[in-house]
Amino acid sequence: MSSIIEFLERMGADAQLRHASREEIAAALEETQVDSALGAAIIARSTTDLYSLLDLKPMFCTLENPGRDKEKEKEKEKEKEGEDGGGKDKGDKKKSALTFSVVGRSTLNALA
Repeated sequence: MSSIIEFLERMGADAQLRHASREEIAAALEETQVDSALGAAIIARSTTDLYSLLDLKPMFCTLENPGRDKEKEKEKEKEKEGEDGGGKDKGDKKKSALTFSVVGRSTLNALA
């Protein structure tokens, strides 16, 4: 298994190899001790085959903000009020969007 990891590391570090044709990748694989089935998955650029052959599962994490829809509705209401003469100009809208972005990030950081 270490030879496949070493080859994938090499492929990730070498831009020419990462964007190489199938023939060039096959030639690079011949120089290593990578199993033929794993080599075929690499040449085919099939991550699902690699995961199954290595008995791995993809690792990822998603973050969701369940209150986001209500916040968008409130923002739309505020924008409508501003269009109806609420006294805010376009600069204030940009500032409030920036403030929301910063507050949203700090809230996510606090939750982490």
